[in-house]
Amino acid sequence: ENEYNMDETGIMLSMLSSVKVLIGKDDVRDYRGAGVKRTIVTAVDCVFASGEYLNPIII
Repeated sequence: ENEYNMDETGIMLSMLSSVKVLIGKDDVRDYRGAGVKRTIVTAVDCVFASGEYLNPIII
């Protein structure tokens, strides 16, 4: 009766610049997000075991 599943997903809407960094697998420097501008929208869904669902929340 009270069983449900909640899922959250992020969608990148735009990327104004494209960055590709090729490094060796042993390189410990962190390049994540370097020079990248992005807009992300998050959607949260909830579905009950009975098949009922709540409207998604868009953030």
